[in-house]
Amino acid sequence: MKIKSHPAIASRGRRRQGGATLIEALVSILIMSIGLLGIAGLQLNAMTFQKNAWSTHRVAEVTNDLAERIRANPAGATNGDYSYTADYATGAAATFTSNNCRTSGSFCSTAQIAADDITDFVLKAQASLPQGAAQITGTPAAGFVITTMYMDKEFVNPATGALLTTPTCTATTTGIEWRNCCPAAANAPAGVRCRRFNIIP
Repeated sequence: MKIKSHPAIASRGRRRQGGATLIEALVSILIMSIGLLGIAGLQLNAMTFQKNAWSTHRVAEVTNDLAERIRANPAGATNGDYSYTADYATGAAATFTSNNCRTSGSFCSTAQIAADDITDFVLKAQASLPQGAAQITGTPAAGFVITTMYMDKEFVNPATGALLTTPTCTATTTGIEWRNCCPAAANAPAGVRCRRFNIIP
C-alpha cells in the first residue's frame, strides 16, 4: 500500500532543502574569498622578493665590473688610487669628467685609469639603481670593500609605514649583517639599503 505524504509536509521539506543549498553556496563563496586573499598576499610577497633579487643582481653586476677593472690595473690598486669615500647624498648627485683612458687610445697613468674606473662604477650605480651611490675603501692586501647604496621606497616599518634605517657597520659586524650594513661615513638616510662586497685583487 502506497502512502502519500501530506502536501504541506512535502512543501516544508523542499523549503528546508532550498535553504541548505543557499547556505552551502555562501560557505563556498567565503572559503573561496579567503583563498583568493591568501593568493593575493603570496603575490605581494613574491613581488617583493623579485624586486630584492633584481636589485641584488644589479649590484653584483656593477661590483663585478669594477673588480675586473681593478684586477686589470694592479699598479693603480697598489698605489691606493681606488678610493672613493663620498657620503650617500654626495655620491648620488655626483658628476664626473672622464679621461677616456679605455676608449681614446691615448696614454694614461695608472691613477688616471683608476679615476676612470671609479667614474664608470659610480655612474653605473646611479643609472642602474634608484638614487644609486657607491663607496670604495680598503687596500689590496686587506681587500677592497665595495659598498653600493640605493633608495628602497618599500623599506618601511609595516606597522607605521615609516622608512627604516639600515644598521650602521661596526668593527664587530660580520656575516650577512656585514654585507647589508651601511658604513658610518656614508651617512645613509632612512630608506637607503646598502650592499657590500670584499674584493681581493
